[in-house]
Amino acid sequence: MESLDNELNVQAETRQMQKLQMYQKLVLFTVLKFKWSIIAVFLITLVAGVVFRYIQFKHAHHKYEGNVTLFYTPRASEEVKPLSINHVLGVFSRQQIFHQLIEEMHLSNSQKRILKQCIEVKLVKDQNNIFIITGIGDSEEYVKQLVSTFVTIGIRNYEEYRTAELNSFLNSRERRLRELQEYQKSLIERLHGLHRKYGIVHPREEMNNVKKIQGEQNVAMAELNVKLADARHRFAVAEKEYNARPANVIKHRGKLREFINDLRKASREYEKAKLMFAERNPRFVEAKTAYEVMVKEFESFKTKNNITRFDENMLLGIDGVINRYQESEVILNQLELSMKSLLAETAIAKEKEKKLQHMLPEHDSVEQLIDTANKNITLLVEELTRVRSNIAHVPNDITINERITGVKSFPMFPVKIFALIFIAGIFVSGIYTTFVITFDIVNGKFSGIEEAVFHKDFFNTVGVIPHEKANFSTEQRKIVNNEMFYRFILRLKNTRTLFSCSLDGSFLSSVLFDEQFSKAKRNTVLVRLIPEHDVEKICGNMQKIGDFYYSDNGNIGVNYAEKDIQHDLDYLQGFSTGDGKGYGYGYGFAFFPVRNISGLEPDEVSMLHGIIHELKKHYQLIRISREKPFDASCFIVRQLHDICDATLLYIGKNKTPRKVLRRVLKLHDEDHNIYAILTGITDVEKIISGDYIV
Repeated sequence: MESLDNELNVQAETRQMQKLQMYQKLVLFTVLKFKWSIIAVFLITLVAGVVFRYIQFKHAHHKYEGNVTLFYTPRASEEVKPLSINHVLGVFSRQQIFHQLIEEMHLSNSQKRILKQCIEVKLVKDQNNIFIITGIGDSEEYVKQLVSTFVTIGIRNYEEYRTAELNSFLNSRERRLRELQEYQKSLIERLHGLHRKYGIVHPREEMNNVKKIQGEQNVAMAELNVKLADARHRFAVAEKEYNARPANVIKHRGKLREFINDLRKASREYEKAKLMFAERNPRFVEAKTAYEVMVKEFESFKTKNNITRFDENMLLGIDGVINRYQESEVILNQLELSMKSLLAETAIAKEKEKKLQHMLPEHDSVEQLIDTANKNITLLVEELTRVRSNIAHVPNDITINERITGVKSFPMFPVKIFALIFIAGIFVSGIYTTFVITFDIVNGKFSGIEEAVFHKDFFNTVGVIPHEKANFSTEQRKIVNNEMFYRFILRLKNTRTLFSCSLDGSFLSSVLFDEQFSKAKRNTVLVRLIPEHDVEKICGNMQKIGDFYYSDNGNIGVNYAEKDIQHDLDYLQGFSTGDGKGYGYGYGFAFFPVRNISGLEPDEVSMLHGIIHELKKHYQLIRISREKPFDASCFIVRQLHDICDATLLYIGKNKTPRKVLRRVLKLHDEDHNIYAILTGITDVEKIISGDYIV
């Protein structure tokens, strides 16, 4: 299945290629056919262009040309960019320059009208800073004056334009500078207000000092806390020792120490007396009395001073305890005072830090704004300096490379004009050629042997039938007919079925050629298609064999008396002459009735196949035709082309429309040959010399 599809696709592509080639050859033929008229149109267009250019130049003012080259080298800066070269060209093309040029040169009305066309400002190719002023006119002096005056006015206008632009920018920058200076003053006043409000001039330095002091205070606080903890511990220990002795003992420690010493002394005297004297001894009594008096005084002293609990051991080291207690107390009190003082200083530093924290953001913001304003002012001052420098440089932005020293004449026919005229000639002749080719292909008619050469891939031109008015003698016409038929017979040696289709609008063209078959005594039969309603009229006296009616070459056959070609009956007599008679011999007619002469029904196609099969048993060649010329648009043309081995076309010179011929040629394929007989040919010399395709 795929191979069949591929084969069909290849056949379709081949057919399309052949059709394309046919149209290409037809276009080439038409071009060759009308070559002299195309050449004439081309030459006429060239002549018309030359004449038009000559008249135009004579009445034109563009006879001389001069130019000046200008360099555009502005001073570049970041503030005001220099004008682009296109902008400069726009300045030089302003309307007011032309008005000033008219006033200064006192031009006439005609010169005013064409002034814009006489001046051209253009950029030099591949350059972005060089442009040329070109002037044209009808005299050398006028061109020199025109270009030099235009350049002067243009440069003056550029300087005015550029200076005004820079001055405008300078004024805006100066206004901005004044605004910044006023803004700077307001910021400074705001900063002074902050100083007055908080009483601090240098808050950042003050904050640093506060941070430093706070750091020192923190260190001192840590050291003091350590010392204070140690002092408190020492004081607690000393206080415990101090509190371990009654307060009255501590208070009367001196007196108690004296009593203890006296008691000890009296006790020693008493003990010594007890050892040395008797109880009644005065010294014993004196010692005892002294001891008892001392004891009573001591007890009285304790009672008097509310000393209830006393141990002489309490007096051991009491001075050291008191001293240590007092010293630790003094040290503790000093440290606590230092702590209070340090806390007060810390609170003062904290308060100042809070004040600075409120002040610093606003102060830093104002200082930053002041710094920004100072920078902007500095930049603006530098910018103003550069802008003033640019203003001073404006007269040097455009420099003239060379003054105009000479003017060249403008040629009547420059290369561009010649090229335009030549292109116009090609364009007009191309339009004419296109129109001629299109009209001739669509509405033209077959033009003879020359055109047949271009279609030789689709059919073989096997012969011609000269026009009846052609300058032929009887002998020459007989030679041509015999030669044509001889060549045709050689081509048909393998053909059994032949479909005859007349495209020249004349039935007699086929009749004249059919006469050759009867003269050749060829065993052939002509199958004619007729409408069913004409069967009685045409085939009333004929023999019916199967599905067709038969008339041999012994009978006249068709009754042509009522036909339009009755005056040509002499041509038909040749069909009834000859030696052989009867079905299957010589030359015969088979008439096949159909319901629609434009297309066969399926059963009619089957019957026609049967008829052809039957006739092939008795005749060497079977030709299918009908009385009237076929309409190439009829479906039956396609049907008969497919049924037969070959198709014979009668193509009339200047009678067969090309679109009809192309419609039939589309049927061409490898399985079916197409032969052609050219009718109405008048090329006598070519026909006699045999100069036609075989």
